[in-house]
Amino acid sequence: MYRQWSGLASIIIVLAFSAVCVSCTKAEGDSQQGVIELALTRPATPQEAVWVQVRAGKLPRGTEIRVSTRKGILLGTVSPFGAQPGQEAVTHTIPLPQSVIVNNRVQLRLTVDAPGTPARSPQPGEVESINLIYVPISF
Repeated sequence: MYRQWSGLASIIIVLAFSAVCVSCTKAEGDSQQGVIELALTRPATPQEAVWVQVRAGKLPRGTEIRVSTRKGILLGTVSPFGAQPGQEAVTHTIPLPQSVIVNNRVQLRLTVDAPGTPARSPQPGEVESINLIYVPISF
């Protein structure tokens, strides 16, 4: 009898650890949602900065798209504020710190925040395009 309970206890422990590992994998996968990687066409010169241009589609009032680093540091937001009546899309330009450029690539996390709903990844049509641009700087 003891052997049966011992074997059953081992199975339960293995199943419990398996369930924990599955949720860790799921959480890790969820944290990757909304992350995009953009490649620079060339390295920026010392007289240039790299910014990101986000063209947002139609967004409901009060909704914004948060643009953050992969680690969650907020870089800027995109919202329908400032759109002219009848205008379907608005382009926002956000400066990027040099530290987010690694090996001529930029990884950004896009999150949609709407009143009364949990934050989520953008749905089709909410972000029409996202591009890196070079902006001249002066000292």
